Amino acid sequence: MKIAIWGVFVFVALLWTGGAALLAQLVEWSAGGLTAGGATAIGSVVATAPPPAWLSSWIDATSWAAAQEAVGSALTSLSAVLPAISDAVAWLVPAVWVIWGLGLLALVALSLVATALLGRFGRGFGSGQQAA
Repeated sequence: MKIAIWGVFVFVALLWTGGAALLAQLVEWSAGGLTAGGATAIGSVVATAPPPAWLSSWIDATSWAAAQEAVGSALTSLSAVLPAISDAVAWLVPAVWVIWGLGLLALVALSLVATALLGRFGRGFGSGQQAA
């Protein structure tokens, strides 16, 4: 049973680490794209995009145009805060890894507690004894 506990720990730790690495890379990539003028380019693309075929029966053209205009202007207005985004990346990526470390520490603690509880209360498991 201890092997199962630590096997689950390794599996969850690998998923946790992969997710943190992916999030850190995504933060760096998105900030790099936004500081290179990606927000204004995305805003102009959104403003001219046609509605998807599956959505056209659910939403009318005026609502789609209003949603496009709102999203396009929001993305275009991001160009005013782009210098702050590059400053935020300087602390967002380390924050992702600090949160990863705290989560991994909690996962190790949980696995140690489960192993200790199994050692203390798990002696009757597998020995064929029935609780009275």
